[in-house]
Amino acid sequence: MAVEEELAHQREKSRHTEEHLISEAQRILKQDLLTERNILDNLKQYSKNIELVDEEDVSEKIIFNSSEIKQTAILYRLKFLDSKLYKPEFPYEAILKLKQHNKTFHKDLTHFYVLSVPEAFTDKKNTSETFLFSKTNYDNYALIHHWGKPLKASRKLKFWALRNFENLVFSLTFITLVITLSLPTRFITLDPKAEYWSGFRGAAFFHLLIFNTGVAVFITFGFSKNFSSSIWNRKKNFG
Repeated sequence: MAVEEELAHQREKSRHTEEHLISEAQRILKQDLLTERNILDNLKQYSKNIELVDEEDVSEKIIFNSSEIKQTAILYRLKFLDSKLYKPEFPYEAILKLKQHNKTFHKDLTHFYVLSVPEAFTDKKNTSETFLFSKTNYDNYALIHHWGKPLKASRKLKFWALRNFENLVFSLTFITLVITLSLPTRFITLDPKAEYWSGFRGAAFFHLLIFNTGVAVFITFGFSKNFSSSIWNRKKNFG
């Protein structure tokens, strides 16, 4: 599943949750806040909306909330950051789309964000698939344009263990179990009478688990390989 399809999938899932109902309630409250009667009392917030995408003016198919973007970022180990932090040059097509949007809706949009691989925020030559979003008047994000070399579906599997702590624990346990079961009995104990299923194999499993956990901790902290769930919107900790 491509990243764009994953975003759409996450949007469809969230539209049937309590979170979406809360979001809709907040939208209604904000609409009331910006009625003519309340504009003068909330002039600062009203002025800010001139710089944001008005969700009533665009298709809901390009609107995503932060939770949907977060889940996609975690699945593909991407980062969602301010566009100012994006290192490569923005394609001319993206600039044209922004100009067209400003002209059509008589706005000067600001507050842009980029969803891309961590390397795109450190390497100017990176050409990976990238998504440009603009913030909306309801604190969501409108997809303006996307470009770059499509990410492979295998990326989801490649970084599965680094999505969160639970995935890492499961991966370590599963890998250790596979290694333990594949070891010949003579590699586990010098006892010639020992059978395949014995306490020796159980002890080997726990010793290997401790060793593998130590290696995982070293790699995680030594090479800044943080969990995707904790770095998806961080400026630092790009690993």
